[in-house]
Amino acid sequence: MSSDASLKLLATWMAGHFRNRSQALRDPVWFAHIHVYQCPLPWQVFGGWGFYVEQAYDIMLDRPYRQRLLQLIPGDPIRIQNYELLEPERWLGSGRDRCRLLDLQPEDCRPLAGCQTLVHWTGDAFVGRCLPGKTCRVIRKGQETYLHSEFRIQEGLFFSLDQGRDPQTDQVVWGSLSGPFEFEKVESFPLGELGKAGDQGVHGGGIGEQGDGPHFIGDFF
Repeated sequence: MSSDASLKLLATWMAGHFRNRSQALRDPVWFAHIHVYQCPLPWQVFGGWGFYVEQAYDIMLDRPYRQRLLQLIPGDPIRIQNYELLEPERWLGSGRDRCRLLDLQPEDCRPLAGCQTLVHWTGDAFVGRCLPGKTCRVIRKGQETYLHSEFRIQEGLFFSLDQGRDPQTDQVVWGSLSGPFEFEKVESFPLGELGKAGDQGVHGGGIGEQGDGPHFIGDFF
């Protein structure tokens, strides 16, 4: 598969609304029912494929607890760069009201140093793993940790595992101790719905406020 084809296929599989309802029903002690919205960004934000990602509990869909931006960088391997929003409250609810993302500009975010994922094609799926070397540092509840993350995505399915580990001992400080989250796609979002120049809109609804929640790929800020 060519580099361009791989990048577009990855973006296509990422774009959409996911949830782990089956997993949460099967094992409610360890996994809450979570919705993930991975919304294609207007082309002008990164000059290529990018996503606004928002997460919410099933019982509080109008109060998403986590936001981030992802940039897909072509190459072999593909890289996914994490970004933080400078004014996250301004964009709350955009997962279910995607037309608001038409106003998002490059100056509204900044990259997080060392926080990239390397992505490889296996023949039937993409697998990703964070950069080696403990480069993505996260301060959580006053303690410095480094991110260990890995994922697998294929058509309709997205498995992910994130852990914050102690830089000295490598012991898990936060994150899943019971294996990866298992998300199923319930709706696909068209890659070009906002246009390469931000000239098209979509419909949706719902806003909320940011809080705390569980952790999976990229979900650590």
